[in-house]
Amino acid sequence: MLIFQRIWKQITKMDFGFILLLSLIIILLGTVGSHFLEPETFPTLFDGFWWTMTTLTTVGYGDYFPVSVGGRMLGIFLFIFGIGIIGVLISKTVDSITTFQKFKREGKLVYTYEDHYIYINWSKKTERAIEEILAHVPDAEIVLIDMLPVTPIEHEQIHFIQGDPSDENILLMANIFEAKRVAIFSDSKIEDPSLIDGKTLLIASAVEGLSKTHQKEVHTIVEVSEDRHIPKFQHIAVEDFILSNDSVSLLMAKATLHPGTTNLFRQLLSKRYGNNIHEFKVKENWKTIKQASEELLEKGAILLAVNDNMDFTDATNRELHSADILYVVCHDRVYEELNQ
Repeated sequence: MLIFQRIWKQITKMDFGFILLLSLIIILLGTVGSHFLEPETFPTLFDGFWWTMTTLTTVGYGDYFPVSVGGRMLGIFLFIFGIGIIGVLISKTVDSITTFQKFKREGKLVYTYEDHYIYINWSKKTERAIEEILAHVPDAEIVLIDMLPVTPIEHEQIHFIQGDPSDENILLMANIFEAKRVAIFSDSKIEDPSLIDGKTLLIASAVEGLSKTHQKEVHTIVEVSEDRHIPKFQHIAVEDFILSNDSVSLLMAKATLHPGTTNLFRQLLSKRYGNNIHEFKVKENWKTIKQASEELLEKGAILLAVNDNMDFTDATNRELHSADILYVVCHDRVYEELNQ
């Protein structure tokens, strides 16, 4: 008994790959051996495989069983060694799945897929932004980077990575070069605006540093607490900014001057109200902004801006270029029709 205990202890310490290989050898031995020793009892290899598996998993249906001495000796071998090896394999498989889930919750797994969105720093604003992204693109994949000990949100399409987002290794774990966008939110745990933007700048610098080192473009969107800090971000080639407080203040001012306008802004910002802001490329027959605007309006879409310019005072004469991006407001159905 002591010998068997020692053998079992050594088996349980073996590597998963070795246990898997040993299990496959035992299954192959039982399958081929049963068919070779008793071809009448096990007329096909599949019959031998079926008996071997029901024996190793201790199911034992009894529909097949060896009758010769050689066949029964093979059965005894499977009873003594095979069942134990398979038991260890199942145990290690369950442990691996449990460990995988644990590492996933703790953000220790590398993200290897492409065309995802990276969100850095968790807060209520981050949660709301993720909800909006999933409302726009239900199958979107999102990677969240934060220093929390475990993931703050459980969702099959959200992959959590735990660590300092200013660390290049953490950014590489998020597969940053294959991401569509990188959005850096302000750290809500910091109160001083200068310190908030200082940390955001450090993270943005790490992102842009990786971009230059590997010569791969990374589109970064940054939340800034104070607009006087924007030039510092522009210095490292960040172009898209969201001002933390100004957006709320400006919306409040608009609502004060023009009651009811807040509903309009909500419709523009959120897909949940039906219409949405879409991007369009310039069609060949659109020579001027006026032509594009009139054709879009006939289809049920309203032109908001060309690139980042919303001034259409000279729309009749201003020419469009193939590289221009048109931003329009329309229903998703209209957007699909226009792209056909």
